[in-house]
Amino acid sequence: MLRVKGIYDGEKVKLLEPVSLPPDTSVEVLIPEETDDQEEIYWQRLYELGLIKEIRSAAKEARPFAPIQVTGEPVSQTIIRERR
Repeated sequence: MLRVKGIYDGEKVKLLEPVSLPPDTSVEVLIPEETDDQEEIYWQRLYELGLIKEIRSAAKEARPFAPIQVTGEPVSQTIIRERR
């Protein structure tokens, strides 16, 4: 299957790349759903490229944030000390 991007000008679809097809060739146009969620588009693209196996929903992964109290020196100082 050949994937080519195009633009709809209100009357017809204009392909953005040269394609060598004989006249009256049947084509299929897929119109993506409109979304303002750029993160969803990002994950969908990774899936299409085969870089991830599934797209997990944010609701499934959402965990309530519960900070923990740290005693002693600041965590950042501990990290610096342990890396030296």
